[in-house]
Amino acid sequence: MIQSDTDCSGEIERIAASDLPDLEKLARAFDCISGLIVRQAEADIELARALEDGEELLKTQIKKDTMLHARSVFEFCYRRVVGRRPWYETA
Repeated sequence: MIQSDTDCSGEIERIAASDLPDLEKLARAFDCISGLIVRQAEADIELARALEDGEELLKTQIKKDTMLHARSVFEFCYRRVVGRRPWYETA
């Protein structure tokens, strides 16, 4: 996704240049990009609802749910390896 790369590129560079352990860098970078994708999907869902575009709504909802699932898989694996959550999920 081009937009997520553009919007997170500065944050990713800061994460990569930090003194954090590599696993923490990975978690933060994944959170930045995947979180952006989820937020963009939420905005696209609202737009599709406003335009009453059922096909786009369904497609975007699937995209959002898939990314949320990927985040939960990453979180599960991170928690098993590190012993704590990589980020705090509000939903």
